[in-house]
Amino acid sequence: MTTRTNRMGGEKQQVASGVASLASRVSVSPSQADGIPQWAQDMMSEIKKANVAVTKYREETKTEIAKCKEEIEKGRKEMTTELEKWTKSLEESTRAQSELLRGEVKLVADKIRSLADRMDKRKNEVDETLNDQSDTITDMGTRLKEMEKEILKLRGRSEDLEARSRRNNIRVVGVKEGAEAGKKPSEFMAGLLKEKLGLAAAPTLGRAHRALGARRDGNGGPPRAFVVRCHYYTEREEILKRAREMERTPEGRSGGIHIFPDFTQDVNSKRAAFREARSLLRTCTGVRYGLRYPATLVITPEGGQTKSFESPKDMVDRLATRELAKEHYI
Repeated sequence: MTTRTNRMGGEKQQVASGVASLASRVSVSPSQADGIPQWAQDMMSEIKKANVAVTKYREETKTEIAKCKEEIEKGRKEMTTELEKWTKSLEESTRAQSELLRGEVKLVADKIRSLADRMDKRKNEVDETLNDQSDTITDMGTRLKEMEKEILKLRGRSEDLEARSRRNNIRVVGVKEGAEAGKKPSEFMAGLLKEKLGLAAAPTLGRAHRALGARRDGNGGPPRAFVVRCHYYTEREEILKRAREMERTPEGRSGGIHIFPDFTQDVNSKRAAFREARSLLRTCTGVRYGLRYPATLVITPEGGQTKSFESPKDMVDRLATRELAKEHYI
């Protein structure tokens, strides 16, 4: 708009300057007017009028240009004012958003810092707890080892006490169920032992009873063993000696009664582990063997040196590889 106005003003100025230049050239003095034709005078009069109109137009144009400049300046100031307002509003909005964002960031940072402090505190507590637990576990491990040693010692003592309480006991296997009916078990067993073993007198028995469990005679199973307690240890040894001698006779091996010491369950389990080795030794000629209390296999070959074995596996392996033959055991 400003460019167009300036262009129009320039064209009007060019027209006005051209008319003024033409009027100055055709102007004459009054003394010379008498000799000029009428048409020339009329033309000059028109030119003067045009000059006045041009001058008036020039003034009007200047006024319009000034008004345009004023309007342009006013528009520029208004635009500047509006721009400044918009800029100020944008700055205030940006500042408010920045403050809000800064507050939120600070709040998040405070929360993170608080969480980090709590985590550090919790970590320290966990470290202290772990250290305490580690010390406690170490102490418990030490105490557990001591308790294991103590338990093994107590177990050994308990086993020894139980074994001592059974020192006068024997087990009699093969007595039919119900054979003792109508009699006192101790009197029945005293008479049976005297009869089967050929004793000079019936042994003095403290008590006698069947092993715990249901009767098995009706189920086709073997009868329950008799647990017998001898009053005198010497009589118990005499009974076991006679029983071993009876086992060597055909009558003793043919299915009669069998008499064994009354060992504890742990000792019986250890002695039962040598069952395979003893079966193999029965096939060896000229070899004497036996189980020493609590569970040690003793082998004495004919004309050889006595050896002891506490591991059933070691004994079975040596018998299987016939190593005993090289040592005159077979």
